[in-house]
Amino acid sequence: GGGGGGGENGDGGGGSSTRLPFLFKVLSVRTALSIQAHPNKTLAAKLHREKPQHYKDDNHKPEMTIAVTPFEALCSFQKINSVLENCRACPELVAVVGREAVAALSAAAEKAAPLTPAWPTARWGRRGATARAGAERNSAKHAAPHSLPEGVSAAEAAARREAVVVPALKRVFTRLMTAEQALVKAQLDALMTRIESTSPMLRLPVDELAARIHEQYPHDVGVFCVYLLNYLVLEPGEALFLNANEPHAYLFGDCIECMAESDNVVRAGLTPKFKDVDVLCEMLTYDDGPPYMVPPLLIDGGAERYIAPVPEFLVDRAMVEAGGAVLLPASPFVSIVVVVEGRGKLEELVRQQPQLGGGANSVDGLVHAVRQGSVFMACAGTALQVRAEERLLIFRATAKHDLAEAEAAGGGGAPSLPTTTAASASASASPAPLASPIGGDRAASNRQHVSFGLKP
Repeated sequence: GGGGGGGENGDGGGGSSTRLPFLFKVLSVRTALSIQAHPNKTLAAKLHREKPQHYKDDNHKPEMTIAVTPFEALCSFQKINSVLENCRACPELVAVVGREAVAALSAAAEKAAPLTPAWPTARWGRRGATARAGAERNSAKHAAPHSLPEGVSAAEAAARREAVVVPALKRVFTRLMTAEQALVKAQLDALMTRIESTSPMLRLPVDELAARIHEQYPHDVGVFCVYLLNYLVLEPGEALFLNANEPHAYLFGDCIECMAESDNVVRAGLTPKFKDVDVLCEMLTYDDGPPYMVPPLLIDGGAERYIAPVPEFLVDRAMVEAGGAVLLPASPFVSIVVVVEGRGKLEELVRQQPQLGGGANSVDGLVHAVRQGSVFMACAGTALQVRAEERLLIFRATAKHDLAEAEAAGGGGAPSLPTTTAASASASASPAPLASPIGGDRAASNRQHVSFGLKP
């Protein structure tokens, strides 16, 4: 995993490296994944030093998830008043966390009410909940409520609200996750009995979700987390960003996931793997603001670009109908390309290669047949034309860069990777002259070409 700011595998800047700063995954979730969070860099270094058998590297792991099918997830804490309502409607949860913790939650919700900003009403996800996209989400946390106490600014109100909300949510969550297993088992049995005895017409959606997860993980304390965390159903193309120290669990569906290069996961429920409950309870932000949605930006060529608020990666998505074409602009860094659906052609666009003494040589662009499951690595400076023979869904991940900066780099060296990234991409070589084939010798002819390494 990503190490410190220098060394054998990365120099933290634009120098050569043998590593990419991101991991790119396709997930197909059929059984709920663990209640988990990823540490920030400071905590990751500490955990790696103290528990290297469980935490294999010292890097952080912010991640972005883009739905391929309707995708269910739990993430971050519900608004404090919603958590309180769920506690009042679920006596079994109260029996586990204790009446004192719920009373403190109620008092905190009352204090927070006049300090709470009005959230937007824009729909996201199948459940029609609300959230802010990108940077707007952060401003929503500090937006002025309908009426503030006299003499209190919006920033002061946000700070005061956080001071009462965070300890109350932390107390409830910690009481839950550290409860005795015998108590958890007894109350989950009682909860399942109550749900089963309730007419299907009268069951609450959150109770049905709890029953569903309990079938997969009987008597696991993580089942109660459905009453505390936001439940999302992302529609295809919708994206969720999860920063360090935010709790989440993926429940069902297919998605593309991109993250900083790390394997660090702190788990506490819905898993047979190692659970680090005390660390998880201590590390969480307990932010009850809306989930961080990443809206795609339409870029030249027709693809959609998802830009996460971290320097390690960005992701492009192209849905191309049969007979259509979409351009993926050149990235100044190495890219990973995954075909998720359909069949078609991937064309390396013809480039002009400068000659010594003036003039230019024509550079032939290669054409690759692609289908569902094809995976390529593209050299720096490679522009890709995607042509669909049947509807084609393709994703590309690369290190974060600015489009204008990437175009400018076409005549010179590629921009440096952000210095905050522990491991640098090996794509920092200049796109001119163009790279020789990855994993092979340069073409026997005088022409040079950008090429891919196709993985089976």
